[in-house]
Amino acid sequence: MSLNIMVLESEPGAADEASLELSEAGHVVLRCHEPGASAFPCRGLADESTCPLHSHAVDVALTVRSRVRSQPAPAEDGVRCALMSRVPLVVAGPSALDPYDGVETRSIDRTYDVVATCEEAAGAELPAHARRAAAVLADAAGADRAARGSARVSVTRRDGGLRVRVMGLEDATRQERQAAVVRVVGALRQFDRAARTIDVAINPE
Repeated sequence: MSLNIMVLESEPGAADEASLELSEAGHVVLRCHEPGASAFPCRGLADESTCPLHSHAVDVALTVRSRVRSQPAPAEDGVRCALMSRVPLVVAGPSALDPYDGVETRSIDRTYDVVATCEEAAGAELPAHARRAAAVLADAAGADRAARGSARVSVTRRDGGLRVRVMGLEDATRQERQAAVVRVVGALRQFDRAARTIDVAINPE
């Protein structure tokens, strides 16, 4: 499946090889800055409609760091935007003093051979989303099963939307399931305002 991947870099040209790999693998490479342009302003400030996060459903963000840096580089400004939009982040490059440690979905200690890692990150579980959904299930009418730990929630991203699977509510009534869906959608909509859709399935086969 072709992915929309927003690519950033710490220095000019750092992401050239990775971008070529992604394009050759059939993925769409999106950039926040025109090649050779300064780090400020980004293309979204010049024309909001051209911002990758507005013009496409971004599946994953990749920042390529060619050397050790303890702080984000100016040209990595799009990383902040991606994280605020809850887009999975892949960091490629030296892991020492990684400023994104703790917020990245995947990291690799190289600036090439990035395709498989980006594909994995795009389809990875979203634990923060799942925790938010599981928490509201405990408050849903009749969903005391969730409070006892029997409900299990899985959340992944696809085509800019969220796919939510709630397992362990086989004994729930139809009304209880409907209440669970409403609560989960509301909580995730508040948590991830950039999600284009939220698809919830209760006890999927």
